[in-house]
Amino acid sequence: MARRRHIRGKELYRLVFSGVIFVVAAVGALAYWGVREIRQDAAVVAVESSARGLSGAVTVLLNAVRNSNDEMSDGTLSSLKPKALRKEFRDLFEKHSSVKAVLVSDGQGMRYMLARHGQGIVEVLSGEDHSTPMTWTLFKSDGSTDTAFSGWNIDRAAVDQVLADEFAYLKPGEVNWRSASQAFNARESLVSASSLMETEQGSKVMVSFAFPVSGVVSQLGGAERGGAERVFLYWNDGTALPVAGLGVEGRAVDPTTRSLSASEIADPVIARAVSDLAALGTVPETPLSFVYEREVWWTYALPLSIFGDTMSLGVVVPRANVVSTLTSDSFLQGGATALILIAALMLFILHRNRSRIEALGLRREAAVTEADVLDLVASGESGRLEFKQTLRFNLKSGKNGREIEHASLKTVSAFMNSDGGTLLVGVADDGTIAGFEEDKFGTSDHALLHFNNLVNQHVGPEFTRYIDTAIIQVHGVDILRIHCVPAPTPALLDMKKGEEFYVRSGPASRSLSLSQFYEWLKEH
Repeated sequence: MARRRHIRGKELYRLVFSGVIFVVAAVGALAYWGVREIRQDAAVVAVESSARGLSGAVTVLLNAVRNSNDEMSDGTLSSLKPKALRKEFRDLFEKHSSVKAVLVSDGQGMRYMLARHGQGIVEVLSGEDHSTPMTWTLFKSDGSTDTAFSGWNIDRAAVDQVLADEFAYLKPGEVNWRSASQAFNARESLVSASSLMETEQGSKVMVSFAFPVSGVVSQLGGAERGGAERVFLYWNDGTALPVAGLGVEGRAVDPTTRSLSASEIADPVIARAVSDLAALGTVPETPLSFVYEREVWWTYALPLSIFGDTMSLGVVVPRANVVSTLTSDSFLQGGATALILIAALMLFILHRNRSRIEALGLRREAAVTEADVLDLVASGESGRLEFKQTLRFNLKSGKNGREIEHASLKTVSAFMNSDGGTLLVGVADDGTIAGFEEDKFGTSDHALLHFNNLVNQHVGPEFTRYIDTAIIQVHGVDILRIHCVPAPTPALLDMKKGEEFYVRSGPASRSLSLSQFYEWLKEH
């Protein structure tokens, strides 16, 4: 039968010591990563919420225009006849100065456009078949009409293609924001918001409202920003327009400039956000983080376009705006300091109680069953195991003898001065299970009491805590099992001749001289 493997004393101490370090490190790591995840989740929610809240300001701009007309608010147009469209859209122009143009298109391209002009309003007719030349009419502010107005240069094929693609992609109820400078002779950059509508005849058309970028920026500037400290419009070509203003290092920007590259943007935080977004080559689905002047910032671009050049609403939020007290750097530093102090205290307590912990581990080796004793006997005598057939009876002289008791006490003290061990009384030197009936103790309790008295008298009562005794029946006879663990102080054997000091040397107990004892003390 294989002997059970126990955790020995020093192994138990190292295991507990390492376990404390591991647990503290694991708690610290989990706390750090937990706080990190909380920070990230909080930042994602805050940044996305800010972007979506601000996007509502853009939607308000469009809804205000459409809702001013009962039919368009329901997604319908009463007629596609130029006269009817001119009336409806001119009414919109009067109510909403931010609208620069309105354009109606179908699956083949542009059909109708009404745009503001320096002298009045320009009407452009393209025709249903898109093959006839476009006709231009200027309705002047003084009430006159200039039918000879030649308009401005438009790449009709390119404009028709863009509008046809957008028309094909859009679904009812969707709104698509995109750049809109191709069809308009504007002195500033325009963006359009397009959505599908139905005519009374049931056909579908797409209506696009063109707004100046500066107007959208102004609309955003007055909106509730949430946790965002920086807001900008971003395009997928890596350019952007800060909502805070269009100036670059104090210089005015040409109003025809649609947007700015990262290197042109005066605000360094927005410039860094735009640079990081541009480096990705696409608008990320989740917020990005970056560090600027030791401050962590989060940026997010919420696409306003679902087709065409991606126009997005960008926000930048400092971590300080989303980090709570429980996830702040000071809280982490304080928690780390507290954790280190707790770990140091626990390790100090462990170190002070090292001998007890090692003794606890060694006590687990003590045999408690018949099988345990048989396993020990089968392993044979060693530096940590010794057999004695009797505790006090001298088999040669036939009577009790002090020399027999001395032999057992010598072994026990040697175990306590070394790595511990087990003395089996009732086992012959050759491993025969004989019992110790010759000692004639009468009862097991008397045998245990006699041995304890010997230890108290010749070793010292303070060492009994390092000794565990038990009577175990093996093959029908009693065996006295004496298990010893290392003592933290020298266990001296006090006999009539004087004090003796023993250690284990292989399977024997060896007495040390005074000089040897001195060397032993220096090592221990």
